[in-house]
Amino acid sequence: MKRMQALCLALVLLAAPLWAGDVAFFVNLGFSPDSAYYMFGQYGLDTRTGTPYAETFIVDTKANDFVRKGTARMTYAVRPEPGQDPAAAFYALLADQGAARLKEYRIDPLRQGRIVYLLVNGQTPSDALSFRDYKTEAQWEVLLRPVTTEANGEVTSSFGISASITSKGGTVKRFEAGNPGIKRKGVRGYAIRRILVTPDEKTVVFIVEKRVAEKDGDSVRYMVETVRIP
Repeated sequence: MKRMQALCLALVLLAAPLWAGDVAFFVNLGFSPDSAYYMFGQYGLDTRTGTPYAETFIVDTKANDFVRKGTARMTYAVRPEPGQDPAAAFYALLADQGAARLKEYRIDPLRQGRIVYLLVNGQTPSDALSFRDYKTEAQWEVLLRPVTTEANGEVTSSFGISASITSKGGTVKRFEAGNPGIKRKGVRGYAIRRILVTPDEKTVVFIVEKRVAEKDGDSVRYMVETVRIP
């Protein structure tokens, strides 16, 4: 397995450039056949050390929580040359630890859910979203409710999400996601990057970008919030 890691880290892929800041790339790794579990990952280049890192997460979509031992992270002591892709770190982590997790939770990378909202790179994020699901013709209204406080030079934040889905026939389903009671130290703000509906169409998955306060500028990481459609 170590040999496989070395081979993965030796890959030079020109599809994506190195970021000037510590901005992670998000990876959708798919759902289990019953939509009960969702796996995602992120990877990037730590600008403080110049080394690539990768993380994977498995979420119980009904509980809106990680499964037991559902997170993995590695930082690799290599310094990519200009033009090399830090995705090699993600491939190495997946080869070393991810394959067993994919099998245990029956994660199928081809079951990625249905995207109903996507924030395109370059667009300005908004806390209030209004859009139509073109498959069902339902109208979605989503409100991200972030709260950020700063005291003694330390920033803390939390958020909740209010949402409603109005069907073509006029039926309205309202629900809440996130947990405003969870205070995250060092996180300056949030933005909804994607909204997915699970393959069984029973659960909504919010892909949330979080901006982490750093000395040399904010870093970007990702988290998810899941909620059953009432």
